[in-house]
Amino acid sequence: MARLKRQFDCFDRLPPKLRDVLANAAFDWDATLIAEVLDLGTGAEALAARIAEDDRRRVPVDNYVMYGPEHPGAPANVPVNTLKFYRYPARPAYWWGRS
Repeated sequence: MARLKRQFDCFDRLPPKLRDVLANAAFDWDATLIAEVLDLGTGAEALAARIAEDDRRRVPVDNYVMYGPEHPGAPANVPVNTLKFYRYPARPAYWWGRS
């Protein structure tokens, strides 16, 4: 419970633009980690851009894994290294690939 409270406290202290980016990101981000990165001197704008870039790269891969290559937002194929990077099985047997 204390970890969750710490997450909320960190989120509340973030700059408003960064809070908006995190709240609307496609994936969960650890607010305590973001706060630590800000404390190390990274600018909020640079961090927001990095989160948006990660979403841009990851969403098509997730669409491929979850919905299959026929999904309009998914690539026809995803390299094995990319699947491993996002912690998906390297030899996929996804529901849409079964006969």
